[in-house]
Amino acid sequence: MNARLTYCYCFIFTLLSSLGTAQEGERKFSVYFENDIYELSTAHHQLLDSLKTIPIKDSLDVHIKGYTNSIGSDSYNLELSRKRAENVKSELREFTIISSNGYGELNSEAANNRRVDVLIHFKKDHLVVAGEIRQEPVKTEIIQPTLATLFEAKIGDKITLEGIRFYADMDIIMDESRDALDELVTFLTDNPSVKFKLIGHICCGNNDNPGHDLINIRTGKKNLSEARARSLHNFLAKKGIDTRRMNYIGMAYRHPTGKGDTFDRRVEIEITSID
Repeated sequence: MNARLTYCYCFIFTLLSSLGTAQEGERKFSVYFENDIYELSTAHHQLLDSLKTIPIKDSLDVHIKGYTNSIGSDSYNLELSRKRAENVKSELREFTIISSNGYGELNSEAANNRRVDVLIHFKKDHLVVAGEIRQEPVKTEIIQPTLATLFEAKIGDKITLEGIRFYADMDIIMDESRDALDELVTFLTDNPSVKFKLIGHICCGNNDNPGHDLINIRTGKKNLSEARARSLHNFLAKKGIDTRRMNYIGMAYRHPTGKGDTFDRRVEIEITSID
């Protein structure tokens, strides 16, 4: 991880802490781009996913400002900065967005000018500016957890455990997964003859090297997909599910869903035998 990205991660963790304690004032961090590039990279997605873990999104406004360095024509740079801002905005639509814009070039060729600034403050601190455009948050559809397809389980059945979600870059199960976890425990308790495998996956992998796992920032180990499956394994064991019935494995980025990061960051259950 390069020094600039490491700084951004450290900044976001500081941001999460300060906003979580309702400290006032605007916070800003920057997303940096390679020359003449506006698409988001894997590292960008991971960074913005971390920002989306802020638990008080409904209380915040986000301003997004895109820039370029001075290489290229004014009109080209204005469009490039707009595309950079739009791509960052598309990943942050769970927030209220205030006037996402591209502002064209800054006055040097410096790499630090190829960036999008993300500014965050509490709604109560917002000062209205003439001509600003306000976009209300787009609520992510919550998929209701279900194990209906396993009620008549067959060996080889495999489904994604919908509703069981993990914090970005960690093996910690999110609190919102409680209903799905309860449903899974109920199913396994009611079907004691079923043995199964838990299969962990990650988002934001490398298509050229799909077996390359990501770092679990809780432990520093590069085994995030396996750690997520193990986390669920340990939860089930604490709930009384016999560990002889289950095992777990991490698949890194070998089987992306094609539906986006939230869906790729998942654990599946596969029936391995029925006694």
